[in-house]
Amino acid sequence: MCRLFALSADSPVTARFWLLDAPHSLRDQSRYNADGTGIGWIDEEGAATVAKRPVAAYSSDRFERAATSLTARTMIAHIRLSSGTGSERENTHPFLMDGIITAHNGVLQVTDELRERVRSLGAGHLVQGSTDSEWMAALIAGEVAQRETARGLRRVAHEPAGPGEHDAEAEARDRALHDGLVAALGWIARHVPVYSVNLLVARDHHLYAVRLPATNELWVLDRDAGQGADAALEQESETMRAHSDDLRDVHSVVIASEPMDDDEGWRLLDPGELVHVDPDGHLTSEAPFGELAHPLRIEDLGLSAAASQAHDAAAKERAERRTALQGASEREAA
Repeated sequence: MCRLFALSADSPVTARFWLLDAPHSLRDQSRYNADGTGIGWIDEEGAATVAKRPVAAYSSDRFERAATSLTARTMIAHIRLSSGTGSERENTHPFLMDGIITAHNGVLQVTDELRERVRSLGAGHLVQGSTDSEWMAALIAGEVAQRETARGLRRVAHEPAGPGEHDAEAEARDRALHDGLVAALGWIARHVPVYSVNLLVARDHHLYAVRLPATNELWVLDRDAGQGADAALEQESETMRAHSDDLRDVHSVVIASEPMDDDEGWRLLDPGELVHVDPDGHLTSEAPFGELAHPLRIEDLGLSAAASQAHDAAAKERAERRTALQGASEREAA
């Protein structure tokens, strides 16, 4: 299945450790998820950029160069295993719509009702490809834009800022992002058949992650600056040793489809949990979504979609690593 990665740090860093060097790096995982590779990031002026190609990360020189040279405080990466749609750039994650970066792992049905909802919000033109993920991204962008318009934000209304209005506008813009995201996923939970919505969303150095429902895993690691015996980030597996000085003095939050190293701090998100990392690195959690009205089982999916979600060997390995991590945490607590 597709794999997700996000990084929020308190100063610009590269994600080379997680993307290339860690024992379970995104490049390593791409050998099983070879239909597309993409990275999205927020620069220091708050502008969002996405670079993506329908190729495997492990065979992409561009992915290696980006992982090594790109520095940012907020970034999202995605490696894709198609659930039936073509391996084209338009279908490759992340998606960038109205400054919002999104990446998705899972399956939901693109119904006529979903298409109509997106179009009624004026966001239908944002969809360029044929994936369920892009329709969901457009729904989020439409719900956010609706709330920005209702709040009369200058970005929508194109009015100059008056004295003292900047902070109030930024707060309203941030609230519109949160409320639009919750509204979009709440609408999907009530109206759309869903197998899994594991989702990453970023804008203005705000990072959100959603695990809905329990079908697929999504993990978070909140790592303090200087954590570890040597204050650097260093991990070792049976086959490799990885070391990162880049993250030595940086507080960072990492979100990923599976623990990417053996740090005991990894936590599995609860089903229905929404995690938010603000621009100052503060992590908060809430559970704003109810039960899915139309849950899908893997037996309900088409052959391609089902194949993209089921990898017995990989699932077994992840379960073994999860058990080992949880056992280590319990021993530490004792």
